[in-house]
Amino acid sequence: MIGEMCIPDLREPFDRNSLPYNEETQRHFESSSDSSFDDDDSDDSDDIGDSDDIGDSDDFNDSNEDEVIRAPRGVNQQHPPPIIFYPGTTVGALSFVPNPYINIIAVGLSNGVIKMYTYSDIEQNYLREIDDVHLNKVTVLEFDKTGKYIYSACMDNDVSVSDVETGHIKAYFEEAHTAGSLVTALSFIDENLFATGGGDGVVNVWDVRANGCKFSLKKSEDRINSMITINDSNNQPTLAYTSDDGTLTIIDLSTKKIVVQSEPYKSALTSCVTMKQKTKVVCGTGIGSLITFNIEDFNAFNEEFPCFDKDTAVTGLVPLTENIVINALDNGSIGATHIFPNYHIGVLERHQNRIDILGASPNGHILAASTPFSFCVAFCFTGFLLDRQ
Repeated sequence: MIGEMCIPDLREPFDRNSLPYNEETQRHFESSSDSSFDDDDSDDSDDIGDSDDIGDSDDFNDSNEDEVIRAPRGVNQQHPPPIIFYPGTTVGALSFVPNPYINIIAVGLSNGVIKMYTYSDIEQNYLREIDDVHLNKVTVLEFDKTGKYIYSACMDNDVSVSDVETGHIKAYFEEAHTAGSLVTALSFIDENLFATGGGDGVVNVWDVRANGCKFSLKKSEDRINSMITINDSNNQPTLAYTSDDGTLTIIDLSTKKIVVQSEPYKSALTSCVTMKQKTKVVCGTGIGSLITFNIEDFNAFNEEFPCFDKDTAVTGLVPLTENIVINALDNGSIGATHIFPNYHIGVLERHQNRIDILGASPNGHILAASTPFSFCVAFCFTGFLLDRQ
């Protein structure tokens, strides 16, 4: 069965013996004699490779067992092993290099360190780390399209642009958003410009060359949850973002003005991605549905359909292909949905805790997930879904 990766959560009782054994796991536990780990850290989980142990776990809802996607006979049934970090260190963000020929994943941690690993369908190997950029938890992490630079934000609201190979800082922006308002979203505009959104509802556009802010906009006080860059009919980049007020807002970057804002939805819009060769925008909602917009028509959504678990907030969306989107829900479920025609392929995973951190490899073979309260990143093999396009 495919649907059986589980993520230890520091808020739940933790059993070290339930983790899959590997050399990195052993090294991490032997390196720490801090007894507070037993008191504060926790786990909802399991040995990824041992389906018998997982099948007996209370973390999975037996009534939904028939919904879990099963790979065809002869297809890889095993997940790659998890990446497990030092006790007391939790995951804040992750990112895959978007180039399908460069198999590197980065993980931002609660101690400010960014660790990078090479990966395959069966394993990951430590590559390098950047440990002198942030002092606080990394909350946003994105590779640029070349994989040469990595953009990161942390809880003190500083944003950094770092060289992946050397770790050298190319640009650094202190207090990128208002104190007390975290950087919540980041999107690349071109090789020199990128935008950030914050919990204060502010959008800032940054210029790496000038090492400063080019302009700022604010439409409301509501938190910005996600942000993407899409081209308009003249092939010029525009910025789209979703927020807690239930709107999708479009910014014309040439005029530095908001050009359209959708009618408010009945809940927060938690995430947004482009699909179908960037002709559609798909948004997740706070009430467990997906809504879609046509490019160039953002005044109102044109389709709405419930997620595989109704009335449960969508916590993240990741396109696996141009037609398949992975959606994580507040109840810990992760599912796959086909867009246009719209139908649910099925549930990939069920966890005890919500999944806030989600990413997919550019070739669509590997899904990575975690929660800000966990000390590991779990992986799921999704390559078999590519045949469903």
